[in-house]
This record gives sequence, structure tokens and C-alpha cells, in this order.
Amino acid sequence: MSFGELEIKSSYDSDDDDILNDFYNPVLANSVEYSRLAGFFTSSALAVAARGIRGLLKNDGKMKLVAGAMLKKEDVEAIRLGLEKPEEVINRAAINDLDSIEDEFVRDHVMALGWLIAKQKLEIRIAIVEDKNGRPLDADSILRKGVFHQKIGIFTDGNGRKISFSGSVNETATAWTENIEEFKVFREWVEAEHEHFLSDYKKFNKYWNNESQRVKTMTAPQAIKDKLIQMAPKDIEKLELEKWDSQGSKRKNQITLYEHQKEAIESWIENGMRGIFEMATGTGKTFAALRGLMKTSEIHKKLVVIITCPYQHLIQQWRREIEKFGITFDFIIADSSNPLWKDNLADSLVDISLGYKEKIIILTTHRTFSSDNFMSIVKEHKKDFNILLIADEVHGLGAERGRIGLIDEYDFRLGLSATPKRWFGSIGTQAIYNYFNDVVFEFTLKDAINTINPATGRTYLTPYRYIPKFVSLEGCITYFLERG
Repeated sequence: MSFGELEIKSSYDSDDDDILNDFYNPVLANSVEYSRLAGFFTSSALAVAARGIRGLLKNDGKMKLVAGAMLKKEDVEAIRLGLEKPEEVINRAAINDLDSIEDEFVRDHVMALGWLIAKQKLEIRIAIVEDKNGRPLDADSILRKGVFHQKIGIFTDGNGRKISFSGSVNETATAWTENIEEFKVFREWVEAEHEHFLSDYKKFNKYWNNESQRVKTMTAPQAIKDKLIQMAPKDIEKLELEKWDSQGSKRKNQITLYEHQKEAIESWIENGMRGIFEMATGTGKTFAALRGLMKTSEIHKKLVVIITCPYQHLIQQWRREIEKFGITFDFIIADSSNPLWKDNLADSLVDISLGYKEKIIILTTHRTFSSDNFMSIVKEHKKDFNILLIADEVHGLGAERGRIGLIDEYDFRLGLSATPKRWFGSIGTQAIYNYFNDVVFEFTLKDAINTINPATGRTYLTPYRYIPKFVSLEGCITYFLERG
């Protein structure tokens, strides 16, 4: 069991990699110890932290886990007033959560952790984040301040070699199969990576050993350990954790971007996250835009995404594509089909500004997008967050009324169209090009009917020819004149 024999990449991205089978499974299959800094102490976070743990179980390995206390505002107030002790609040919340598990993936992996505790192979410590006055912070405040907001893992093989990985927290059951996940990997024995490994290693041990000034770490209360042991199977093999191996790449198998889509995204990023994709119909503008959306969300913690399109039925189409892509942000529909859209929009922007939410998608039509009400709400509530504008059929915003909606408040801008140049509309075309900072990628009709799609072995669009047929309208004119 040696890490030196593994082919380990410097980083993993679930958009391109099968993270479970490419990373967790092979590394844990060669590990005898696994230390993990997760997000909050919830059943979902515990389950995701246990991904690939089957290999560690077979090696009779040990695990250390640190997770943050998930306190509500009323919990913090009860602790402050001395009505409850932190341990009591943590016990109650954790056991209620464990009692309400419905998801099979979560249940199986939490049961595996319970088995490790029963075999004295797992230690769990819970971290309580405090303010400058030493009072516990609730979960919303922790998220807003970005404290304790990183996941770290440390693996040790049978020869004592160590590997670390670190990335942003995304510890939900859907994060494994739906959301895009990225992290960096560092090998202790590689000189160029050693310093980065050491940073991860020290950070984990700082929390594990209760050496952080703002984060107090305590051993998990006995009641929680007893509950997990109670959930543990008598025979670990009966869990059949291997059945989840084929599920780990579910999202990746659903949506795979083509090279021209990836090239479009890179061009847009290089252009300051502004630009227009001029791509023929049917060549993947929508999924390219959604990948750009995810790239933006990975960089900016608080993000509002506004997607505007010409018609209401296209809003529903975008909604389906967003779900298919695996994006699980909250969303609202802001158009005439929703009589409360103005209140919904204002409330959502306030929630983002105050840190109650971090991401939201607003789906709207060009007409509503360019309305005085929409613009005034955005201008009034745009504060401590970034806005990404995705304009489908962007040429439609080149009309006189549409151009009014192109306000300065939108930080990042992406226009989509097969034909961004407006017929007999040079003023509108120039306005669009100036606002979105020109076309950054083209995949023309000629490209689409001559380029082979690697997924099908055929061209992206069916080749065709234009054959003009001239028809005289003289008979038609006579027909209508005779009938008045």
C-alpha cells in the first residue's frame, strides 16, 4: 500500500473527473489513516466526508473527523443566556438530524462511520466558531464571515507517506453527484508540493488540537457517538458500499462539454468574464453558459445570476437545463407569470447582501428585464455581491427598449446568439457589442455542418444546401385583387 505507485493529479474537477473513482477510491484503498476537516456536523456532511471509505475499512484503517457545530440563532441565544450548554444543543440537533435521514447514500455512509466508532477506529471532534467576545456563532454568521469554510483531507499510507487535498466546502449529499467540485492535491514527499501540504496538515491539526483562537474544538458528546454506534451494521459488508462507485460519476456522465464549448468559456474568462458566444443553433450555447456560471460561482462567494430570454416558454427551458446540469441554487422567476416577482426580487437581493444566501438565479424575459421596476430594484439593492448577466438571444436586447436594460450594475456579462448582428440595426448591434465587450467565440453554421461531434461520429448539424426557387406572385396578386 503505497501512494508512490498511484497516478495522482495536482487538482480534480468534477466537470472533467470522476472524483470518486479517480481520487477517493484509489487513495483510500492505499490508506491506513484518514484525517478530515468537513463542513457542519450534519448527516449529509458526514456521508460526503466518508466517500470512498470502503478501502480504509478493508485496511483496518483509522479516521479523524472535525466538523463544525450547526447552531441556529435561537440555540446561540439559549447558550448565551445560560439556558442550555453547548453540548446539549449540539446533542439535540445532531440526534434529530440522524433520526430523520431518508437518503440511502447518506444512511449507508453514516452507518459505516458508526461501525468505525464501534470498532474504536474513528474519533470525531466538533468545532464551535466564536466571535471576538468568545460567544458561539450561528451557522448563518459562520457562512457570512467565511470562517471554518474549507474542507481538508490528510491521507497516510502504510509506509508513512502523506497526501493532502483542500478546497471550498460543498458538503451536501447532492454535491457528490450534481454540483461541480474542485480541490487541489499535494504530496508530502514532492519538494514543490511540500509547503502546500504542510499548510493543509497544520490547519487540520490546529483545529484537531483546539489551538485556534476563534474556533474551539471539543470531543463529540457521548450521546452522539452512542447514536452512531446504534446505527452501525453488525456486518459492514452488508452495506455493500461498492454499489455507490458507479453513482459517483452520475453528473459527469450526464453533461460532458465539447472542446468548442470549453474553448468558448476560456475565451470569455480571458476577456474579463464579458463577451458574446456566436454559436449556431444546436451547438451547446446553453451548457457552455452554465459552465461559465459555475466557474463564476467558484470565484465569487456571493453571486446573483440573471438569465434573460425573449419569451416565457424559454424560461422553463432554461430551468430544465439548469436542473439537468446539476445546479441547485435557489431561483425565482421574475416576469408577468409571477405577480409577486418584484417583492421576490427585492427580498432575494437583500438576502444575498446580508449573507443569508450566497447564490441565486433570477429567470426573466427581455421585456421584464428592461422594465423600470426591474432596473430600479437592482440599482437600489446592489450592494455587497456580484451579478452575472446571461442574455439568451442577445440580439433582442439591441432593440431601442431592450437597450435600456443594459445597466452598469452587472459585473459579468455573457451574451448568447447564433446571429448577434441585427438586420438593418447597426445602432443596436453596436450597443450590444460595446456592452458585452464584443464576440469572444464563434462556432458558425459552417463549423456546425462540417465538424464531427465526437459523441455521435456525425457532424453537429445535418449538412444541407440552399436551392433557391423563384415563384411569380402575379397570380396571387390577381387572386386577392379580384376578391377585394
